[in-house]
Amino acid sequence: MTQGNSMQGMDTELGRSIGQQMGQQAGQVSGMVGRISSVVGALNWQGTDRQTFLSDWDGSFAPQANNAAQSLDEQGSVLCQHADRQDAASA
Repeated sequence: MTQGNSMQGMDTELGRSIGQQMGQQAGQVSGMVGRISSVVGALNWQGTDRQTFLSDWDGSFAPQANNAAQSLDEQGSVLCQHADRQDAASA
């Protein structure tokens, strides 16, 4: 929406594009975490260091990365919703 020479509101096409990209990137992060978990779990490694690493990976890092991916996906959806509302308000 423009007012005079200045734009107000969102470039909705760009907003939707970015929101969709955020969702795609979130999926890539989740997929990467899953692949790393599989590789790490199959690693031929014995001893307490392995147990400590796996405990840290499974108990902290992987869940935090998955939470970040979920938040990224959710915020991408929110951005798309804002674009939809902007279009509706401008119609």
